[in-house]
Amino acid sequence: MNQSELRQRFLDQITAPTGAFPVTTAEVRGVTLKVYRDAPNDLGEIFAGARRFGDARALTYEDENYTWDEYLDLVGRFAAALVDTYGIEKGDRVAFAMRNYPEWLVCFAAAVSVGAVAVPLNAWWSAQELQFALQDCGARIFVGDRERVERVQDRRSDLPAIEVVVEVRPGDEARGDVSWEAILADHPGPLDISTVALDPEDDCTIMYTSGTTGQPKGAVATHRSHVSNLYNMLSFGAIEAEMSKARGEEVSPPPERPVSLVTGPMFHIAGLPSTYLCAVTGVQLVLMYKWDAERAVELIEREQVTSVAGVPTVVRQLLDAAELSSRDVSSLRTVGTGGAQSSSKLIGRIKAQFGGAVGTGTAYGLTETTGPMVGISSYDYFERPLAVGVPYPVSEVRLVGPDGRDVPPGELGETWFRGPNISRGYWNRQTDAFLPDGWFRSGDLCRQDEDGFVYIVDRIKDIVIKAGENVYCSEVEDAIFSHPAVQEVAVFGRPHELWGEEVVAVVQTKPGATLTEAEIGVHVRAQLAAFKVPTALFISEQPLPRNATGKVLKRELREQVTEPVPVAAAD
Repeated sequence: MNQSELRQRFLDQITAPTGAFPVTTAEVRGVTLKVYRDAPNDLGEIFAGARRFGDARALTYEDENYTWDEYLDLVGRFAAALVDTYGIEKGDRVAFAMRNYPEWLVCFAAAVSVGAVAVPLNAWWSAQELQFALQDCGARIFVGDRERVERVQDRRSDLPAIEVVVEVRPGDEARGDVSWEAILADHPGPLDISTVALDPEDDCTIMYTSGTTGQPKGAVATHRSHVSNLYNMLSFGAIEAEMSKARGEEVSPPPERPVSLVTGPMFHIAGLPSTYLCAVTGVQLVLMYKWDAERAVELIEREQVTSVAGVPTVVRQLLDAAELSSRDVSSLRTVGTGGAQSSSKLIGRIKAQFGGAVGTGTAYGLTETTGPMVGISSYDYFERPLAVGVPYPVSEVRLVGPDGRDVPPGELGETWFRGPNISRGYWNRQTDAFLPDGWFRSGDLCRQDEDGFVYIVDRIKDIVIKAGENVYCSEVEDAIFSHPAVQEVAVFGRPHELWGEEVVAVVQTKPGATLTEAEIGVHVRAQLAAFKVPTALFISEQPLPRNATGKVLKRELREQVTEPVPVAAAD
């Protein structure tokens, strides 16, 4: 039995009526979808159920620690304030923007548990960007830290829907309308969130897309969307564990005290699910004031962190810091990547640096899909480092060609997704991305191999069409990144009088490394066809511009790169 047949066997067993994650069908917004039969009703039920972890540690932020009882007591008290003081009702929007403070998780859990729609905003946004989102969603309450509160208060006259601005960690004097501490002091008795009646189809979150190409759009996810995402992750883990046993691999027992280091912003769809995943698994979340690789290594040793994940840049920095440090990071069991396309070089390094003792994995989804639709873990990821996974039990995936028909394995098509975790649409926005029959058009160009593994090739709009030939930026980036002197790279197209578009690459070199445009040209030409070699290349020691989720802002690079630098090895 080959690996694909083995996976199907375990998938059938786990999702059978008597399995650990039985799957059935249900009508969701007029479309019949596969759903998890025994999934919880809503996120409020999930958070209420975390009481069983009692005095085990739930959150660590720098030198602060909260048990599950303490954390959920704060959730209940803020929930009481939302309902009793501010009259928040089902469907009202509660927006918040701050660093990854414990208050972020408390605010999210309280809002969704009372039926409000949580709106986690990008903490990196300017005052104008925050104003746009707050006006768009019509939030009644805004919760933020000092920096975000000041930005919102400066625009307060343009935000009539906001009734109160709550400031967390204000210092000596709050610049918001009221401090977080004052609200909690007024509500010493928590609301019992387990008594709030919610429906799986109630709106749960509005999460704004990153906005790297135009105005952000708010994807509206229901409670069913988030719960389905949770069960996708849990069932996938169960299937992969069975696969490991069948291969005869030594499977370590779950850590007695699972601890996860949070490396990225909670407001991103790659980070937010950890808030409810930990409420089911009892994982302790370790939060940081800001990302710092050396500090991360310290925390891994101090808190005995068992898992960490981040965008490829973060993982690379962590590996560098761990390699140079004398600190003990042997507690680590997994180092995952996600949020952006990784490279074969990075995945190989994870295996080599830890001697194969640390697992890895990644997944692929979008804000609009409320998390990943496909996933891949260690064994398969080491074999296929550029793949992003196979579909989860209730994920439907199509690769569609320009003619609207599904393409065969190996050929490129736009990825369409369908499942119970797909957002119901955009807030205040009509679009043809969400189709009436439940499919969501991702705008990503992918291929799928014979075993069902999906590979992201590029964003459709980011393909460079040079003299009629398609050049996929991710392919060129992977080729350039394999050069030992390269730290980061971004490839994109720009208009060209003769070819229509030319291939442009911006490269950040490693500290102390020297590299010429000609050397890169020769390096790429040895791996790819001549028409794919960049004809304009820019080398710098400065980091590439990124948004809060770690994605390179190619729009900014296009604006910065104006003077052509010919590559000696160009065609």
